[in-house]
Amino acid sequence: MFEVASQIVINLLIACFIGFIAGYIVAKSRSSKIKAISNEKSENFIDDPKVRTSINPIFKKGFSVDNKPLVLSFPKSTGKDNLKKIKGINSRIEAELNNLGIYHFEQIAKWSNKNCDWIEAFLDIPGSIKNNQWLDQAKILQTGNETIYSQKVVDGEIEVD
Repeated sequence: MFEVASQIVINLLIACFIGFIAGYIVAKSRSSKIKAISNEKSENFIDDPKVRTSINPIFKKGFSVDNKPLVLSFPKSTGKDNLKKIKGINSRIEAELNNLGIYHFEQIAKWSNKNCDWIEAFLDIPGSIKNNQWLDQAKILQTGNETIYSQKVVDGEIEVD
């Protein structure tokens, strides 16, 4: 019995040693390929600004996260507000605001001047927030009242694309 057990242990040790050697050889041959592929990807990643910002749009080059508006937590049952009721917000801007986690008038109403500057720079809409008075409109709309512009959007007099 002892003889059989010792042979099993010796065979397991030999198999383990062979497995470690085979694993080392395979890993060493693949690591050069992985390095080559990752170098190609990193070169393309650095050269293409679209790829660089597609990971997380908040970290676009030159944008400080310090001035990004805070995303407030709202119950999912409340849904989202129609941000196109604010003059200057079209479907594209609304989608980009939603991607940033901005869904409600209350969020926009609480922005500071630095938040407005950050959003204008991020969305590449210089002066739009201040010129169209987004904060004032959002403060009115969050109470449930309508502005002249938002009423025209609701009535279908103004079509926002």
